[in-house]
Amino acid sequence: MDIKSLYKKYSLNIYNRYGPVFVKGSGSWLEDSKGRRYLDLFPGWGVSILGHCHRRLVKVINEQASKLIHLPNNLFSCQQALLAKKISQLSFSSKVFFANSGAEAVEAAIKFSRLWRPGCNQIIVMKNSFHGRTMGALSATGQKKYKKYFRPLISGFKQVKFNDFDHFKNKITSKTSAVILELIQGEGGVNVANKDYVERIAKFCQANKILLIIDEVQTGMGRTGKMFCYQHYSLKPDILILSKGLGAGVPISAIVVKKRIADIIKPGMHASTFGGSPFVTRVAREVFDIIKEENILNNVEKQQKFLKKSLLKLKERFSIIKKVRGMGLMQAIECNRPTAPVFKAALKKKLIINSTHENVVRIMPALNVKKTELNQGIVILTDIFKSLEKRQKNNYKQYG
Repeated sequence: MDIKSLYKKYSLNIYNRYGPVFVKGSGSWLEDSKGRRYLDLFPGWGVSILGHCHRRLVKVINEQASKLIHLPNNLFSCQQALLAKKISQLSFSSKVFFANSGAEAVEAAIKFSRLWRPGCNQIIVMKNSFHGRTMGALSATGQKKYKKYFRPLISGFKQVKFNDFDHFKNKITSKTSAVILELIQGEGGVNVANKDYVERIAKFCQANKILLIIDEVQTGMGRTGKMFCYQHYSLKPDILILSKGLGAGVPISAIVVKKRIADIIKPGMHASTFGGSPFVTRVAREVFDIIKEENILNNVEKQQKFLKKSLLKLKERFSIIKKVRGMGLMQAIECNRPTAPVFKAALKKKLIINSTHENVVRIMPALNVKKTELNQGIVILTDIFKSLEKRQKNNYKQYG
């Protein structure tokens, strides 16, 4: 059976797919249909924060699947209630709504902001942000390339410069109800928000009764060395958006809303048929337990130092590399040329990374990644950049 032919014949042409057909995985490794192993330093688009098929997750998945998989949300589920409690205890005094994806959680947050100040429908968003591909989330996204085929979009979103408080402040009007902010713009090139900038926005929002919505779809669940990225800053969001690593492979998202404002939303105003099922919420609770019991945050702190140091050495060595930036195990190499060839060359060498924002290599390994695995990835990247730099010099000699 030719799997790639089946894709071509029966699947919508929505994704650009590369490489072999993968059949199984373990930790930071994937195996293809021919038995070849690949080092995955971007597992599941940053979703599989505990690597592939963590033994404890596999065990819990099997146990819960044999008990109860789905319940409608007009009935009580102990697993959903326990997960909501866990999230509230680890973040801030809050109430939680569960959905299935980051984009769905963003949609819920947008609807909540409409309830917050009736008649005020302006939401401030950031240039180069990414919040999803459903219509509301797409309208909030600050990148033209994702929007161009789908206009007219939903109105009410005003885009401002990232890390520029004055530009933000000047765009506020009496109709502004909320701000949506990624503390690290993942799809925008791994741009990290300055502490002073974020804290000034938080104080301004509090003083002016504007909701501060922090999108941690990529940065939440230990990615930056703390359970939630906002904990690196002196603030508590009004709404926190979680997904990706929350389920470490199963589809789940959440909006976490401060208790003092949570009750403005009422039954019938929003819903999700599959959101917060007993199955996914039990798995997500196990993710939190594994992070704590296996000292995952300590490993993030330890391995990010090695990764950052190694990437900075690459920058010193190769002129192709302009910048290295990031936080925790969310790191980027900005280059002075398109990085799609880096991704493709890495895949040929059995390394999986990511190329984003045209000229950025993004590395977001499992949070329990080993130093030896990171080092193996660095060796492969070194070889790739050496080859690219040599080719660039030869082209210069030929045409210069």
